[in-house]
Amino acid sequence: MSDELTYLSTSRIIERALATAAVVYGTYRLVSGARDRLDSALASLPGVDAALESEVDSVIKDVLSGAVPARADGLPTVGRSADEMDRELEEVARGDKIKPEQGKSFAYVYTPPTTTDVDRVTEAAVSRFGKLNALNPTAFPSLRAMEIEVVQMIGSMLHAPEGAQGTMSSGGTESIILAVKVAREYARERGIDRPSVVLPRTAHPAFAKAGHLLNVEMIYVQERAETRTADVGAMLAAIRRDTIMIVGSAPQYPHGVLDPIAELAAAAAERNLLCHVDSCIGGFVLPFLDPPCEPFDFRLPGVTSISIDAHKYGYTAKGASVVMYRSGALRRLQYFSQSTWPGGLFVSPSILGSRAGGPIAGCWAVMRHLGLNGYREAVAGLMDTAQQIREAVKDVEHVHIIGDPVMSILSIGSDTLNIFSVADRMEARGNGWKLERNLDSIHMTLMPSHSGTAGLFVEDLKAAVAEVAADPARYANEGSAGMYGSLAKIPSSAIVDKFLIAFMDRVYQHD
Repeated sequence: MSDELTYLSTSRIIERALATAAVVYGTYRLVSGARDRLDSALASLPGVDAALESEVDSVIKDVLSGAVPARADGLPTVGRSADEMDRELEEVARGDKIKPEQGKSFAYVYTPPTTTDVDRVTEAAVSRFGKLNALNPTAFPSLRAMEIEVVQMIGSMLHAPEGAQGTMSSGGTESIILAVKVAREYARERGIDRPSVVLPRTAHPAFAKAGHLLNVEMIYVQERAETRTADVGAMLAAIRRDTIMIVGSAPQYPHGVLDPIAELAAAAAERNLLCHVDSCIGGFVLPFLDPPCEPFDFRLPGVTSISIDAHKYGYTAKGASVVMYRSGALRRLQYFSQSTWPGGLFVSPSILGSRAGGPIAGCWAVMRHLGLNGYREAVAGLMDTAQQIREAVKDVEHVHIIGDPVMSILSIGSDTLNIFSVADRMEARGNGWKLERNLDSIHMTLMPSHSGTAGLFVEDLKAAVAEVAADPARYANEGSAGMYGSLAKIPSSAIVDKFLIAFMDRVYQHD
């Protein structure tokens, strides 16, 4: 038996698979970030699948411990009254461990400023328009008008030029897939059947998903180690004859740093390439920073498209994103039509067919409710909290803020301690923190609900650092620290990917 096979014996695979239990801590981002190259041969060795499936069983028991079980009794014979459903909904909600309004979690839900009536405005809009369908924009003129106005409002935030056009989508992933679809069609018009896209390793996994779905090759380039920003020189060196687009993030999610968009856009323009800026998480923050950040939007002539999520820092109901294009000619490449279907003529502006009216109306209503001043005030509060934490972390031995974050996304790393041990000890202190893990740091996406929590956070951070520093070996193999330590030793990210797929499949499996 070869050394590789010996190393990957079933018992060793199980041991390594334990590391991938890090998904319990919300690290679905591992799918694209764990390794630069997949080694499918290792993942296909005999015994891998059985070992991973076995490990999934134990992880599921952990991650779903205490969760409300899915009912297995099927559709009730006799329907429940509205009052009964109110009680059932309350019962189901009690199983959610994350309470966003408490300001102790750092992902998933973007809580609006408490000084606004965002929740009431959202509920009214979604309730009134939630049953309507934007599949046919002429069927419900109200939805068409609101979507156009949302695109116009966001276009003005991004300094869109005359002739710029956009479309609402269900979220950042769909917006990014649509932008890649446009790039593919743009390439095909120029005789490139299977184009490539050059992007930094820190770009959102939605690009990897888009490449997988659309048969577009993603060429990932290592970011700069010292700044974590895109390495423009390395990206330009990676451009091939079939490259049609380059990508930058404003900012990237893992560390909150702004890629050098101006350099990327200029390089793209010089080479007649498209340049997409992913500002899904930053699009409702960067335009309102005081002092302003460097340009990242359509003020840069080489920028051809931007994705921006309203349901993040726009505080709208989930399911609201926009992809903007510099021209209507680009947006037209996004559409799909079929004229030969016996059911009639069919044309769709986005990936979805039926599109719920609720998110469109909710987005329109909340943006008009908050206005420019409302977003400015919200961003000022976010940045005040971020600055408090950044300054306080400077005085905490062993840890530091990674890079130079441009907004309210911070990542805390360490050169001397296991940062995951620090995160574990913080969560164990009993103050309710639900921390996110990058592959190299503690990740924090700050919300308005975190206002006033900076002092407690840094106090617990100091205590956790002191605890780990006093006995590093004690915590090195426990919790997420042990899992991530083993993760670094996995010989192939394809094995991690297999585990994540098996995990996801099991999460949604019903008895």
